[in-house]
Amino acid sequence: MKSTVMLRVAPLPSIGEDAVPPPPKSSVNAYELTFGTVCGICAGVFVKKGAKALAFVFGGVFVLLQYFGSLNLVHMDWGRVASRFENLFYTKDAQGVKRAPRVGSLIYWAIDFLTANFQQRASFIAGFALGLRVG
Repeated sequence: MKSTVMLRVAPLPSIGEDAVPPPPKSSVNAYELTFGTVCGICAGVFVKKGAKALAFVFGGVFVLLQYFGSLNLVHMDWGRVASRFENLFYTKDAQGVKRAPRVGSLIYWAIDFLTANFQQRASFIAGFALGLRVG
């Protein structure tokens, strides 16, 4: 014999239009942007577009060098290129161990460079982050 089990499920409570609160208003007013925020947005867009262009150029140079190397027109010593890169960008700690550059240290350096002698530092940083996002 087969037995069937019947489960009673209570209906979900209906939520009317009045029960849902309206979304919160944004604290950012596009008509009241400060000078530091506008400078930060412009700098963020500039940095993002420039980084893309630089990556495009370096990538193109790498592909061309690899292509010319396959045709035996150019011979690249990538080990030597890597050691020159390490000498330029790696740092040594107190024990003499080489440390690779970090993205965080690059961002801190860029922010310190861009906000030197600039009083609107906080609004600039917020605008810079927004410019990186928008650009």
